[in-house]
Amino acid sequence: MYSYKYGYGALDAYAFVKAAQSWSLVKPQTWLSTETIQLNDAKMFSESNYTGGQFIGASGVESKITITQQILSENNFEKLEHINVKVWIQHTRRGDVEVALISPNGVRSVLASKRQFDIDTSGFPGWTFMTVKHWWVFL
Repeated sequence: MYSYKYGYGALDAYAFVKAAQSWSLVKPQTWLSTETIQLNDAKMFSESNYTGGQFIGASGVESKITITQQILSENNFEKLEHINVKVWIQHTRRGDVEVALISPNGVRSVLASKRQFDIDTSGFPGWTFMTVKHWWVFL
């Protein structure tokens, strides 16, 4: 169970104290950045200057990226703590757009939900979203 308001639930202080008694330090922080995915004829000239792309129809737009075990190993990547996604979405009514990240095992994180009263016409030009819903340890 996951709540967008409360996360995975209440903290168990006793469990934290017990875990701290045998805690092992983790390796230094690592990052994994991927290439920018540009749909169809999209062109990016700068952060705020872009053209083309793919029309967002009633069924939405889907974009996939595959991260292999080899990519993770090459980047000394063992634990996933958060994911940042930066999007350039032009839309005449930002409140009609939902941005979601779905993992291969079906975990769905809504990065931007539809908002009835958001009538802004600028869309999401270069917006960065973050989620911690996909925490994972890679073996």
